[in-house]
Amino acid sequence: MGFAVRVWDIVDTVRCMIPSLFAESLMRFRELAGFTQLQLASRSGTAHSSVNRWENGGSLPKRDNAERMDAALGANGELVAAWRRSTTGTGLPAWARDLDAIERGALQLSIATPSLVPGYLQCEEYARAVFRAGLPLASPDEIDRLVELRCGRLAELGELQVTAVFPVSAVSGVSESIRRAQVEYLLKWADTERVSVHLVPEGTALMVPTSPLMVFTLRSGERAVVSDHADGNVVHESDTHDRITSWFTSALAASLPVTHSLEVLGKLS
Repeated sequence: MGFAVRVWDIVDTVRCMIPSLFAESLMRFRELAGFTQLQLASRSGTAHSSVNRWENGGSLPKRDNAERMDAALGANGELVAAWRRSTTGTGLPAWARDLDAIERGALQLSIATPSLVPGYLQCEEYARAVFRAGLPLASPDEIDRLVELRCGRLAELGELQVTAVFPVSAVSGVSESIRRAQVEYLLKWADTERVSVHLVPEGTALMVPTSPLMVFTLRSGERAVVSDHADGNVVHESDTHDRITSWFTSALAASLPVTHSLEVLGKLS
């Protein structure tokens, strides 16, 4: 029995020393910043021995220590997200695990859609056509309610800045009346300087993303990445962020600058 206890003590000790996601992230951000462990300890108001233990995976710090090190390293919330994932299994705070909460906690949104104008930027006529196509059995009252919710959302999120990437065909491919209303609506939002529109020109295939992709920057500096699918939204875990956000970068690279995009919109009116 004593031998078994000693064996399990050894196993537990070894398990504790296996570097966690937080430990790996801490080392990576510290090295990127060019700090020694001692310098990080001094800048974040923590003990050198604690930084050494956290980086070796011996234990996890309390949240306030993780936040101080994140600030000292200029990690923009990424180190805190790694701490949260190591402690809870998810990279997002509890309040930011559904789209409504994410929207309300965000200051900036980068959104790319492969075929339609993003929902945040759809005018009433466009949104109504989308809902009628997607929900053919819905009653007129239900369609009215959905249109009102969709078209009022960006105005409700008064602090949210939006960078939107979508194809020219999302506007040019609809009926003339809807096209004119949608162009006017987009130009109106562009005038507010809250919205930057980047159009993917005709003849350019938008290979990624294959479904609407939204990258939110939260007030804490952390990111929340959400994909919009036919059966609802998917909030992606932080370990996928770099890979998925590269899709937005690719879409942006395939699009026109804002000035040229607005010129194209003007010709469609």
